[in-house]
Amino acid sequence: MFTPEQVQTITTQLARKQDRTQLVELDGTPLIVKRLEAPLKHWGYPVLNTLARLLGQPMLRAVPAPGGSEAQAIEVARLRALAAAGVSVPEVLHVTPEWFALSFLGANSVDQLLRQQPQKAEEYWKNGLQAILELHRLGQTASQCFARNMIAHEGKISFIDFEDDPSKVMPLAAAQARDWLLYLHSTAYILHMDRQAIAQIYLDYLLQDDVAVQREVKRAASAFSWLRILPKERKPWGRDVVSVQAAAQVLHIVVKLMRQQSR
Repeated sequence: MFTPEQVQTITTQLARKQDRTQLVELDGTPLIVKRLEAPLKHWGYPVLNTLARLLGQPMLRAVPAPGGSEAQAIEVARLRALAAAGVSVPEVLHVTPEWFALSFLGANSVDQLLRQQPQKAEEYWKNGLQAILELHRLGQTASQCFARNMIAHEGKISFIDFEDDPSKVMPLAAAQARDWLLYLHSTAYILHMDRQAIAQIYLDYLLQDDVAVQREVKRAASAFSWLRILPKERKPWGRDVVSVQAAAQVLHIVVKLMRQQSR
């Protein structure tokens, strides 16, 4: 916990900018401070939940991200629980009703590394896959397992951003399968690699996870692989379309490889 003087120092720094998440310095040490955000309203939750039920895909269920003090409480609790389980996450240093402070793990997300160092992208991408596998072996799941929420530092991958808890609204196997799919969705379109090679590497790591998780990923891949027909060009369609197309193309190959191995 911080002293009153340290709390005042952070409060003064926060007042200089309106950004919700800020990098601040305290006694020469960089910290991440996250303010409360306004409580959120998600009118699309019923639609997502209906879609999940109709398609038989529990991982599509809406994961409530309430915002406000409730979201802060969720994130603080999850960070502490994950750390206790052995997951590499930021340390919670101080909590107030208006903000909380975390240790700073650096600015090198897997997303940034894939973009900035394409010659080493395969290595960085595999590191992310290994981190997901180790997370699951500890019986845990991420919240939003996008490459931007995975920080590379000190030779390991750490996870950030835990304002919701997927395991509260779906089985753990579905939440962990969701991790695999979100990571692929956020990276496949960045990788300058043959799709067949991406699929094989992806499957090599997936097959080391629990059988129930593998089954959930295969079910989702079979349901969504048709999205590979979407346009591949970013302009004029935008990043969202091409990221879904690339992930679906890889998933289509993954399904075929899994079928071949089951014969």
